[in-house]
Amino acid sequence: MNLKTVRSNAEALARHHGQNQAPVDVERIAGELGLKILRANLPEEVSGLLVSGPTGEFIVLQESDSPKRQRFTVGHEIGHHYLKHQFAAGEHVHVDKGHYVSQRGPRSSTGLDPKETEANQFAAALLMPTRLLQQAITGLGVPHLLDHHVSNLAEAFNVSEQSMIIRLNSLGLL
Repeated sequence: MNLKTVRSNAEALARHHGQNQAPVDVERIAGELGLKILRANLPEEVSGLLVSGPTGEFIVLQESDSPKRQRFTVGHEIGHHYLKHQFAAGEHVHVDKGHYVSQRGPRSSTGLDPKETEANQFAAALLMPTRLLQQAITGLGVPHLLDHHVSNLAEAFNVSEQSMIIRLNSLGLL
C-alpha cells in the first residue's frame, strides 16, 4: 500500500471516531476498534505488542516507556491492526496455542520493513492529522515556525518534538 493511502486511512479513522481536536485520544480509538490495552514489563528493546488470539486482540505497551512513546506505540499497533498486516512466524511473530504476537522493537524505525514503515506513518497521521495541524499552525498566526512553535505544537498534540518535526517535514510545513 502506498504511504499516502496509509496516512489518508489514519486521518479518516481519527475523523470517524470524532477526534476533532488535539490531542487525539488513541486509547479511545483502540477501545472502539476492540483492542484492549495492557501495560507490562516487556524486554528492553520492545515498545509494544499486538496480540491476537481466541480471547481477543490486545495492545501490550512497555510500562517503562514515556506516555508520549506509549501513545505513538498505540497508534503504531492500531496501524498494524487497521491495515490488516499479517506477519509470518519468525522475527516479529510468536505463535503459541492460537495466539499471534507482533512486536514493535528497534527494527520498526529503521525503514527496512515496509509494514513497519506503514505502521509508523499511520501512527504519525493518526496522532497528528493534517487538518488539525494546519488549524493549530494557522492559530499561531506566524509566517514561519520557530523552535518554540514546534515545541508548543508537540505539547498540544501530546507527542515528542522529534515526532512533530518529522510530521511537519513530511507535510512540507517546516
